[in-house]
Amino acid sequence: MGTVAFYAVAVSVRTIVVGDVHGCLEELDELLQLVELRPGFDRLVFVGDLLDRGPDPVGVLRRARELGAASVLGNHEDKHLRWARHQAWCRHDPAHLNPVRPFSPQRLAEHELLSAEDLAWIATLPTVLRLDEEWAVVHGGLSPRRSLEAQLREEVIRLRIVDADGHMAAHPRGELPPGLARWATCWPGPESIIYGHHVHGLDEPRVDEPIPGVRCVGLDTGCCYGGRLSALILPAEEIVSVGARAAYARRRR
Repeated sequence: MGTVAFYAVAVSVRTIVVGDVHGCLEELDELLQLVELRPGFDRLVFVGDLLDRGPDPVGVLRRARELGAASVLGNHEDKHLRWARHQAWCRHDPAHLNPVRPFSPQRLAEHELLSAEDLAWIATLPTVLRLDEEWAVVHGGLSPRRSLEAQLREEVIRLRIVDADGHMAAHPRGELPPGLARWATCWPGPESIIYGHHVHGLDEPRVDEPIPGVRCVGLDTGCCYGGRLSALILPAEEIVSVGARAAYARRRR
């Protein structure tokens, strides 16, 4: 009787990190088809800001959930979470005023479509997600004054610009004046960082190398503004993107 031969086939396990989707469900589905996502095998990660601006934000969030994806908390998810918590407080205490800036009627209608399970999922999202010893994901940015573990929650979600001392600074219009810099040009590592939140351009992600061997990849290519939806595939460090079907929101400059 002959013996049965078994052959081990090496299949690369990939991590696919997707930039700010902002409700662009059709573009997300196209991107995942383009990268040939293997659910249950590939690791799918989002940089936050799944919600708002595009045509189907709740659909995007639920697609991420059904695919078992990981994500960091974006400032848009954070606002929906804070709004829901204060509204719940208002129901118990009519004297309580919700301090969160009100949503537009359209966004409020979208918010009300979020289920308790959707909000509970958002509440579990970390602000920093380590992928491995080399790479980590955040939504906004990192202060070069602090290690990855010592970052401040509000800064990680919203930071774009730092001053000469590494403190979070307001993002001015136009060119950056002396003394201000994009955080990704100052990050000392040792981790390389993938982030969203800041649309540097509508064509391709921005890659900075503040010190040799440390990369900071800004994946928000403004899909909701008519740009592209981009992903970084690790470990190959391949960037893949698809074009937006329309400009769903007006870009502030």
